[in-house]
Amino acid sequence: MVTTAIVKSTTLYYGDVNSDDIIMIDIETMKLKKTIASNGINPYEIAPALDGELFVLNRSDTTIGILNSTTDTIDDEIPLDFYPRSIAINSNQNDILLTSTNLPEASIISSQSASASYTDSSYTTPLSYGGSTATGHPVWVDEEYFLLLDRTENTIELYHKDNHTPIDKLHISSSVHHVLSRNSLFYGISEGKQGVVSPAVVKFSVTDGKIILIKEQFLSSFEVLPSDFNTTSWGAHHGALHPSEDYIYVGSTEGNVFVLDLEKLSLVDLFKSGKGVGHFTFYNNTLITTNHYDNFKSFYDSTNPTDNKFINNLSFSKEIYSGITMQSHTSHIVDGKLYFMFNTDQDSILYKIDLEKFIILDSIVIEGAYCLMGSFVESDTQM
Repeated sequence: MVTTAIVKSTTLYYGDVNSDDIIMIDIETMKLKKTIASNGINPYEIAPALDGELFVLNRSDTTIGILNSTTDTIDDEIPLDFYPRSIAINSNQNDILLTSTNLPEASIISSQSASASYTDSSYTTPLSYGGSTATGHPVWVDEEYFLLLDRTENTIELYHKDNHTPIDKLHISSSVHHVLSRNSLFYGISEGKQGVVSPAVVKFSVTDGKIILIKEQFLSSFEVLPSDFNTTSWGAHHGALHPSEDYIYVGSTEGNVFVLDLEKLSLVDLFKSGKGVGHFTFYNNTLITTNHYDNFKSFYDSTNPTDNKFINNLSFSKEIYSGITMQSHTSHIVDGKLYFMFNTDQDSILYKIDLEKFIILDSIVIEGAYCLMGSFVESDTQM
């Protein structure tokens, strides 16, 4: 009698912006599985799309590659009017909202084709902290309405799918990079401008085709602030909502983490992480920070979000690599193990971390690579 066994395989897909290749790593064996050429220039992110496909977002090319994760081949591409930034899938799982890197525009992708651009302005260099990218991350309000974060105008714009110009617009003090939502309210992370305006959390609602500002809470307005949070160093990136409580976490580039309650946006906790703390990952009661410009990752007990308790730092290098996003944007958790990419000025290194013992279990070096955003795909193979 012939018996078969089901072997689990989880593949991590990263774009290598140095070589314009796509890197595939089997995390079960921690070995390089395959490398293929992307379809464009600067494959910054490999993003989950629909029906098991992955989108290769070429940030310096007017194309998206369609990557088949079963065959590990690029089967097709989608032509665009701009360079792609990032995507969001709406609740009906039919439409993908795409924003742009080089123009203050968005497009909706349906059936592997892109709509005409949604916009009302042309590109001017953004003045806020987050660099020259024209837009923030895309946000669906519901199946018909979406938000475009225009970094060139410091606006949050509301669009209906049938209208290619905004039906309402909210001006804020600095550009918004990222928006989260809970209980039908929205919370934008305003990046600030060093020397001019503090990062902030912008709370607003969307009702009857209107954006209604509830509060713009500047992080500099709180009474007790660390000395290194000041006009020369501040700047915000992403936020994260606590999984079970109504609190928002916001990191500032000098390494401070602000925790605010969602009702009043009052400060409930403030603690230190690493420089460029920009992303947060929750696993059970553990909070994990991504410190973009530092050589260590931080772990906290977030059981009580008003009193986050330090657990451990894990260091991955003795050096700080100037001008390098050392810790890549995405962290993946599989079976209690954290996988993330650490970049030097020469290589990318995938680390495997035990989230119970907070120790490094394994790593693999991808020589000559610079990997920034990736996705994992799980599959079963009969043996």
